[in-house]
Amino acid sequence: MTYLTWALRLLWFPFYAGGEIVKTTFQVMWDIVTPGSSATPAFVEVPIRATGDLEVTMLANLISLTPGTVTVAVRRDPSTLWVHGLYVEDRESFQKEIHAMEDRILAVTRPKGAPEGAKSKGGRS
Repeated sequence: MTYLTWALRLLWFPFYAGGEIVKTTFQVMWDIVTPGSSATPAFVEVPIRATGDLEVTMLANLISLTPGTVTVAVRRDPSTLWVHGLYVEDRESFQKEIHAMEDRILAVTRPKGAPEGAKSKGGRS
């Protein structure tokens, strides 16, 4: 990855984060204004590849900023987050969504690219 690519990803990241926040805001809002509830809350353990304090903090905060999710605990060795999700259809797809966020953060925090094997299944950077 070139530094130009990294700079473009850095500039694009706030738009990605904002889009995630808006998307989940509408999901929660729709659940509130419609009869009944489609909430399927769960605590999910999510192993992560982020290792530095900045990366882990950015990921935990982005998760907590998106409505319907909150990071409740962090373990450093091995790097793991415990996340409470309001709409957890199944744990695997919920983990993939978190890993997609992590891919974006790693693409921003590592100008030379994430280490080998850092791409998660279903995630994009």
